[in-house]
Order: sequence, then C-alpha cells, then structure tokens
Amino acid sequence: MTSHRGIHTSMTGHQGVDTSMTGHRGVDTSMTGHQGVNTSMTGHRGVDTSMTGHRGVNTFMTGHRGVDTLMTSHRGVNTSMTGHQGVNASMTVCRGVNTSMTMTGHGGVDTSMTVTGHGGVDTSMTVTGHGGVDTSMTVTGHGGVDTSMTGHGGVNTSMTLTGHGGVNTSMPGH
Repeated sequence: MTSHRGIHTSMTGHQGVDTSMTGHRGVDTSMTGHQGVNTSMTGHRGVDTSMTGHRGVNTFMTGHRGVDTLMTSHRGVNTSMTGHQGVNASMTVCRGVNTSMTMTGHGGVDTSMTVTGHGGVDTSMTVTGHGGVDTSMTVTGHGGVDTSMTGHGGVNTSMTLTGHGGVNTSMPGH
C-alpha cells in the first residue's frame, strides 16, 4: 500500500506475508498486523504514525521526522525501528529476539525507548543524540545476553539498566 500525503490511512492485515505500507507526509497513518511475515512500514514526516505487530517476523518501521511515532511489538523476531529527528517517538518490545533500536536524533525531543525482555537475546539500543532533550532509555532484561546502550551528548539523558543475570551488558555514555 502506497499513499502520498494521505489522511487517516490505515492498513490491517492478519497473518499477512510480505505486507508493506509506504506513506509520505501521512496524517494519522496506522498499520496493524497479527502474525505478519516481512511486514514493513515506511513513513516520511508522518504525524501520529503507529505500527502494532504481534508475533511479527522481520518487522520494521522507518520514520523520518515523525511526530508521535510509536511501534509496539510482542515476541517480535528481527524487529527494528529507525527514527530521525523524531518527536515523542517510542518503541516497546516484549520478548524480542535479535531486537535492535537505532535512533539518530539530532535535536530530538521526548524520545523514549523501553525494552522489557525476559530471556531476550542480542538486544541492543543505540542513541546518537546531538543536543537531544529528555532522552530516556529503560531496559529491564532478565537473563539478557549482549545488551548494550550507547548515548552521546544528550541533555537530560537517562539510561536505566536492570539486568538480572545479564551477560556482556554495557552502558557507554559520553
């Protein structure tokens, strides 16, 4: 599904295979996929853009200059979210495997990333925030392996890592 400057654009797919949605400058754009395989959403300058995937495989969301952009994935495999200059951008992942979150936010406002990974494997969060404001990262990893958090030059930047039995857990912050 491809939409340019669409308003109130939505896509709902159950057990979809190779499902994708591309929206440029969309308003109130949402995508909901249950048990989707190779599900993707790409939005440029989207407002109120959301993607919800349950048990998704190879699920990703890419948003540039998004406002109120969020992605919620339960038991996702190879789930990733990339946001540039996002405002109020959040991602929540439960029990993710090979879950990565990369936010390169130059001047990002109210950017949050929450990972609750019980038994998560290879969970990484990278934030390169030059002049970022109110950037927070919270990881609650029970038995997590290879969990890392990196943040540079943030303002009001907080990183909380609660790792019980974590292996190769690091938090470099400059």
